[in-house]
Amino acid sequence: MTSMNAPFRWTLSLAAALGLATSAGAQEPPEPQTETTTTTSTTTSSEGMSTSQAEMGRVGPQFAVSGNVGFGLGYVYTNGQSPGGGLEDLKITDSAKISFPIIAELGFRVTPRFYLGVWGSWEPVLTKTNELSCPEGFQCDTFQWRVGPEVRYHIRPGASFDPYIGLGVGLEILKSHVEGDTQLQVAPGVFVPTHVDTHVTDRGPTIARVTLGGDLRVSRSLSVGPIISASVGQYTVRTGTQTLDITGVGSRDQELAPVDDGFHALFTAGIRIAFLPL
Repeated sequence: MTSMNAPFRWTLSLAAALGLATSAGAQEPPEPQTETTTTTSTTTSSEGMSTSQAEMGRVGPQFAVSGNVGFGLGYVYTNGQSPGGGLEDLKITDSAKISFPIIAELGFRVTPRFYLGVWGSWEPVLTKTNELSCPEGFQCDTFQWRVGPEVRYHIRPGASFDPYIGLGVGLEILKSHVEGDTQLQVAPGVFVPTHVDTHVTDRGPTIARVTLGGDLRVSRSLSVGPIISASVGQYTVRTGTQTLDITGVGSRDQELAPVDDGFHALFTAGIRIAFLPL
């Protein structure tokens, strides 16, 4: 019995050994699957982070320009000399109709939400005929420049439409050129034809300027949207020259009459195009 069972036992041992080897071989493949799953998970996680970062917005240098319509309230100056010899105030609504500011901005999005930069505007002004600044029959040209720093907060930097609010200060420079012919009284009842040529510069601080608007994304780098602004300022310094060319007498220069400060508010509304190249 013992000698007959030995080959059988050897066969069983061999079968058992082959079975264990086969089982071990069958259990090896899951390890690469685990590695593949881990790699896929990592890739998905990286893609999720990239999407999340894209949704948060972008940073980098930014340039913008807007075309606007503007108007003002308040005073160019107060306590100026009137034609009758008394004191009179020059209101913005009496001297100007509307203006057409072209506003440029250059700055940096330090984070997707915060922008720091400078703004500047050039605006031709449509003047009104009045006795103080633009007499009947005179040619009157008025332009204004404004410039200053600004900080802006973007509410939804990663969205297709991103509203924002900005706060700035600045400097205002208003230049006027008034030229025309009049009759100058040189003695009681005696008037002489005179050509008047006046250049005036009023300047002062923009005390505060608030902007509201929104960027509608057109492409990765370009956006367009509405913008409105409201500012308060004051013309504190007036300089200039006035030349009188009196018939039969000749040309003479005279100083501008003194005036007091003109406190005012300026408003603009327009369409803005912004470019964020990076």
